[in-house]
Formats: sequence, C-alpha cells, structure tokens
Amino acid sequence: MRVNEKFMQEVGLSAMPEAERKAFMDHAEEELEVLVGQGIGEFLTEEQMQEFEGIDDLDAAAAWLEKYVPNFRDVVAKICDEFKDEIKAQAPAILGEAA
Repeated sequence: MRVNEKFMQEVGLSAMPEAERKAFMDHAEEELEVLVGQGIGEFLTEEQMQEFEGIDDLDAAAAWLEKYVPNFRDVVAKICDEFKDEIKAQAPAILGEAA
C-alpha cells in the first residue's frame, strides 16, 4: 500500500495544499509501514522478525511472508483500511476545516 494521490483522494485530503502534501504523504506512509510491521509481527517469533528484517528484496519478502504468515495480505488490507478510516475521520481537522 502506497500513500499516493489516489490514497489522498480516498481519505478526503485531495484539497491539501501542495506545500503540505508531500510531507504529509511521507509521514503517513512511514506510519502505515510501522502499523503493518506491528500487525504482521504479532504472528512471528523474535527470530522470524529478525530474519524478515534482513530481507531487502520486495518479492523475496512477499514469498517469505506467504510461508510464515499465510494470511498476511488480509492482515495488511485490514490495517490499511483501518488507517484510511482513521484519516478520513480526521480529514476536516487535518485540512483546518470546521467539523
């Protein structure tokens, strides 16, 4: 899941000023990565987490996750949906609009 222009539209932030957009998108993507890592981490041992963190290739990481967390795609989708919902609820405040 990427925080891109489509994501911004989906969460109601397409009107965010350009000067703020890039920083917000970068921060949101970092936060989403942390949330996904925590969500997947619940299914892994400490040793598995260390092994996973050592994988640099995206395809290799996906294959590894398929092996150790077969439902990881569902976990990621659920976390992403919850993250979007949270941002949608905060969109007026983020944009500085009256609720």
